[in-house]
Amino acid sequence: KNDRGKPKKKKKKKKGAQTKGIVGDVAGTEAGGITQIITAFQLQLEDADETTTTDTHHSTGAVTFLDTPGHAAFKAMRECGSHCTDIIVLVIAADDGVSDQTREVIQLYQSQKTLSEARGEELGLIIALTKIDKPGIVLETAVRNVDSQLLEYGVETENMGGNVQIIPV
Repeated sequence: KNDRGKPKKKKKKKKGAQTKGIVGDVAGTEAGGITQIITAFQLQLEDADETTTTDTHHSTGAVTFLDTPGHAAFKAMRECGSHCTDIIVLVIAADDGVSDQTREVIQLYQSQKTLSEARGEELGLIIALTKIDKPGIVLETAVRNVDSQLLEYGVETENMGGNVQIIPV
C-alpha cells in the first residue's frame, strides 16, 4: 500500500525503445510497425571550441542531428525543425521511392531554402537511399527511379546536373 493507504499499482514495462538505447526490433513493437521515437544526438567537431559561435543560432563546434520518424503524425515537428537546420537528410526507401511524407519534406526544404537564401545562409539536402539490400532491388535502377521522381518535384540530384547527393545506405 502507498502512503495514502491505497494498493500500489504495478507498472508495466514498455517493449521497444529503452531509455538507454534501442534494443531489438523497435519498429515491430510500435504502432503500425513505424518507429514512433524521436532521437537527437550531437557530434563534436575536431579542433573546434564548443563555445565558439558564428551568430546567435549556429555553433561552429558541433553538429546536432534530430531524427524524426517519417510518419505523418510528426509533420508539425518536422516543420519546426526545418526553421533551424543547415542540412536536411531525407531518407527514401529504394523499394518505395517518393512518398507523401517525402513530398512534404521536399516542400519544407524548398520553402526553407528560399528563406535561408534571403538571410544569406545555405540549406543543404542529402538523400539517404535505404533498403538497397532488399531482395529484388537493383541499386542503379533504384537510384535512376528516385532521380526522376525527385526531378518531378524540382529537386535536381548530382546525377541530373544538380547539387543534391543520393547516398545509398
